[in-house]
Amino acid sequence: MTANRATRPEIVLRGLGVSPGVGWGPAVHLPRRGRLVFRRSLAPHEVDAEVARFQTAVAVAREQLQALRQRMEHALGREHAYILDAQRLMLEDAGILGEIEMLIRTNAINAEWAVKLVTDRILAIYAEIKDDYLRERGSDIEDVAHRLLTVLVGERDAYAFPEGAVLVGETLPPSLLGELDPQRVAGLVIGTGGWTSHAAILARGLGIPAVSGIHGALALIENQALLLVDGTQGLVFVHPAQEVIRRYEEQQKERERRWLLLRERAPLPTTTSDGVSIIVRANIERLSELEDARHFGACGIGLLRTEFLFLQAAPELPSEEMQWRAYRQVAEAAGPEGAVIRTVDWDENQMAALGSHRALRDEPLVRTGMDDREPWIHERNPALGLRAIRFSLNRPQVLRTQLRAIVRAAAFGNLRIVLPLITRVEEVHEARHVLDAVCRELRAEGFEVPDRLPLGVMIETPAAVWLVEELATAADFLSLGTNDLIQYILAVDRDNDRVAHLYDPLHPAVLRAVHHVMRAAERAGLDLEVCGEMAAHPLHALVLLGLGVRILSMRPRAIPLIRDLIRQCELARVRDLAQKALTASRGIEVRQLVLRGLEEMHLEVFDEALLNGSAPPPRDPQ
Repeated sequence: MTANRATRPEIVLRGLGVSPGVGWGPAVHLPRRGRLVFRRSLAPHEVDAEVARFQTAVAVAREQLQALRQRMEHALGREHAYILDAQRLMLEDAGILGEIEMLIRTNAINAEWAVKLVTDRILAIYAEIKDDYLRERGSDIEDVAHRLLTVLVGERDAYAFPEGAVLVGETLPPSLLGELDPQRVAGLVIGTGGWTSHAAILARGLGIPAVSGIHGALALIENQALLLVDGTQGLVFVHPAQEVIRRYEEQQKERERRWLLLRERAPLPTTTSDGVSIIVRANIERLSELEDARHFGACGIGLLRTEFLFLQAAPELPSEEMQWRAYRQVAEAAGPEGAVIRTVDWDENQMAALGSHRALRDEPLVRTGMDDREPWIHERNPALGLRAIRFSLNRPQVLRTQLRAIVRAAAFGNLRIVLPLITRVEEVHEARHVLDAVCRELRAEGFEVPDRLPLGVMIETPAAVWLVEELATAADFLSLGTNDLIQYILAVDRDNDRVAHLYDPLHPAVLRAVHHVMRAAERAGLDLEVCGEMAAHPLHALVLLGLGVRILSMRPRAIPLIRDLIRQCELARVRDLAQKALTASRGIEVRQLVLRGLEEMHLEVFDEALLNGSAPPPRDPQ
């Protein structure tokens, strides 16, 4: 690294800080598509063993396909099992297998990288084919590649990139980020994505410093270049000077000192200075975060995102048993406060990226024996397409399997279910109809089933805001999903860093919507939980408390900071501040109002916590 700095001038790139903190290490480029694999160079003596590892993986993949084919033939008959023959033949193709082995030997690279190089080349050829039917066959190549990579990666403890690496990519799908071991990643540099993009939320949840909006990141930053990522200020130093690293090391020590202070206060009750108790829960993306939730003093799980199960099961869909085991673990770990499980919030594009779209398309065939499959069409605008509850109701077997697993797990703890992206009351009734049917089935099968499993609604669209009175009569509780709510109210794509400055949680329209929903929940006598990123930001959390919110749910690592803030604040004064905010006409007015309130109330909030890597860049009043 010293030689690197001595020969290369320092370059500073400015982007959008989306996950706070500082990290440095060698840059590792992320692939533009497909499963997350990395190139690893082999020593000469490792080559034969790597070829043998690849050959073993091919044999395992063949056995998996053969078993799958037999199950399909048994269920549907031989005439339908041909679907998998094309993939089986690819795993016997001497040309494809020979090319992969040759790359491992001649380039001395790991098997995963060789599989990726060969299948990417074949997919590029398929993409140029004009005939729709033949071009669609490219999905078989993707499935085979995904299966091979799953077998290969499954043999290893971690992905083959250097520990302490800074990952650099144009985009970072959340499905790929979920596969990473955060202990091995020092930072992230992403070409596109706003502060509430799913990748940014995951990075904050994992505690990985991240900067977004570095367009052309792969071209600007060479592989293996030394990088320093400042996720709080949104800066990336390429070939950082020694004095820059020294300065950041000092800042890191100060940050750790402040963090220890917060941790020491963690056991104190979460009560405002004028005696009002506030409930703080944890949002989690993976089961490994259950320990973080307990460690940071979460009062139950306010939101379990279930997409990780679909990621782990890909290219198949997660089975009822697999889901049940996960939900049972959450139920038992959450304690008496329980957990809220959100039904899957994905779309078919994300399923296709994992190679699961074939399992999705074949599911009705397997279930009914009717081959009425339609070709998969890429969603042009997935945020407005067949996602979340729309996807679940369109794929009733997926919803039914998930609900069966949750209901069975509810015998082991206090579980509730929440439905994402609701825009119509009918969607709640349809989902409850499926839930009631599932409960009857399970009772008939002898399972222990609660008398009634609470079913909640995510308020995250303008339609849900203005139908909240009606939704409150159909639901058992309400959950405010501020990430999507802000996106849809302000018409700002949360994944687009070019409009990130317009994504303003303190926009008067957002605050008035939250106020409207809060009043409706109070009138209906229902709990309203806020589980979006607003709950984790000090300024935004203060405004939410002032508007009447008493249950906040956030990523576990944000809990100590927000609990400390709550203990310092006087709720009566915060309520006055929120009432003034509701009369403002611009977001910048609200921000200045809240900052003045912080100062007048002598609230101790670290400057970097106010930036928090998540606040939109403040702009001067026009």
